[in-house]
Amino acid sequence: MNFRRVAVAAAAVFASTFLVTAAPASAASDKPGTCRDIAVPVALSDGGPQDNTVAATLCTPSAWAPGEHRIDVLVAGATYNRTYWDWPQDPQADSYVDLTLAAGRATFNFDRLGTGSSSRPASSALTVSSDAYVLHQLIGWVRGQGYSQVNGAGHSLGSVTLTNEASRWHDLDRLVVTGIIHLPAVGLTSTAFFASLYPAALDPKFAGKGLDPGYLTTVPDRRGPAFYDPKTADSTVIAYDESNKDLATVGEVSESATALLAPVALSSARSITAPVLIVMGANDDIFCNLVVSCQTADSIVANEAPYYSGAADFDALVVPGTAHNLPLHPSAPSSFQKINNWIETGSA
Repeated sequence: MNFRRVAVAAAAVFASTFLVTAAPASAASDKPGTCRDIAVPVALSDGGPQDNTVAATLCTPSAWAPGEHRIDVLVAGATYNRTYWDWPQDPQADSYVDLTLAAGRATFNFDRLGTGSSSRPASSALTVSSDAYVLHQLIGWVRGQGYSQVNGAGHSLGSVTLTNEASRWHDLDRLVVTGIIHLPAVGLTSTAFFASLYPAALDPKFAGKGLDPGYLTTVPDRRGPAFYDPKTADSTVIAYDESNKDLATVGEVSESATALLAPVALSSARSITAPVLIVMGANDDIFCNLVVSCQTADSIVANEAPYYSGAADFDALVVPGTAHNLPLHPSAPSSFQKINNWIETGSA
């Protein structure tokens, strides 16, 4: 289904105010591009002080795709950081960054506040709304680098943040929304997922880090059942995921749930004007296969089209043999090829 409307692209208003510190190129010699680590000062709210810092990696391809230079801004999900999009175990297959560079586009991959090497404010300060405002500032910085097209790709909580941002500021050219669908998308394992979250201060990985009770992570050994298809996933990937898990906050999780459970009439997603692609693993049982099936794209379109009624285009893709973490299953090269084709041609 397509909903034709002219997409609005807002000019960057923040770029000139950012101070960016660049590190020497950090990409491995076999990466299909050059990467540098940067730090961007950000505010948590409009008019607030820029007293937090987002750690990010900006990568440019060795060979650009024909036409003007384009970039994908990557937004990770709850309890993940930028490693999600640049998985190191088999980067030629599992790294969205590497695959995007090979396709001739740049990437901007960052640690959400509270995760990775970014600032860690009080958990009460971090919600989907504040995350979206931070993302808006980062998109402004990226646009200030001169890219002609700025796309956004999100995962789970990152997708909720992405759609929140796009509904408010209209400064992205295309949105790839993975790992979420709206009401009544209550999946077979949704309860088990929420039950897997607990205060990170209780977890051995984060013990002694001084985390306040509003910071959450996953209970040990729950990531495999929650995020992966046991029939297809690589056990070494799940083990690496467990050992490198990160944080989310109560505010991020609760506002995310509220946004996804809101009825169509109250959903901010209706305000999005850019083209949108929804991508779901067929076995993503956090959201699927109890009320809404993710076995076919048609069933996802039927559920999601009303929420994206303002989008210039709307499409959906299903990835077989895959659960919640799309790029961390063996299907990753195939799913990337389909996502890339949509970004390049507008056709799913």
